[in-house]
Amino acid sequence: MPEPAAPDPAAAAAAGAGAPLNPYAADPAADAADLAAIVAHARATMEPEGLAAALGLAPARLERLAVRWGLDLPDTGPGAGAPPAEEAHSIALLLMWRGGLMGEDTDAIAQILARRAQEPRHLWEDLGLPDRARLGRLIARHFPRLHAANVNNMRWKRFFYRQICGTGAARLCPAPNCEACPEKTACFAPDA
Repeated sequence: MPEPAAPDPAAAAAAGAGAPLNPYAADPAADAADLAAIVAHARATMEPEGLAAALGLAPARLERLAVRWGLDLPDTGPGAGAPPAEEAHSIALLLMWRGGLMGEDTDAIAQILARRAQEPRHLWEDLGLPDRARLGRLIARHFPRLHAANVNNMRWKRFFYRQICGTGAARLCPAPNCEACPEKTACFAPDA
């Protein structure tokens, strides 16, 4: 997928003085494709608690998201599922606090990313996205300041935990399940 065209400075000025230019902003087609892939993957790997729990959303909220984005949903499962794990809550809070955008869709995507980050593989895999670059574009669209802060192109799950745990050189805060991952050395190589 080619990179988006350079943003129009006049449009950026109309959006507000000093507003950050985000060439990935407002891409409904990409959001629809990403959300469809995420829901399809979560449905294929669904937990006993149901699809809503697998995505970290209350069933009513998932239904609103599905209606807005034309997603095909099976029964979302009983009740609201288990409350989010402390780590999932921390990641969602980080995304919203440092992300740069607000809105119902962005908040729902923060909850989904946070919940799926609790799974054992790379975040893009546990979301059902085709590659890491696609996840990067999703994060850029909805959390542009956080995306811009990842200047070293760190793996997203590791980046989220680093942001939560602190960035001191002596303190490494591994994400869940990193010990069993065959790519641990790529993510946790000594910092340059």
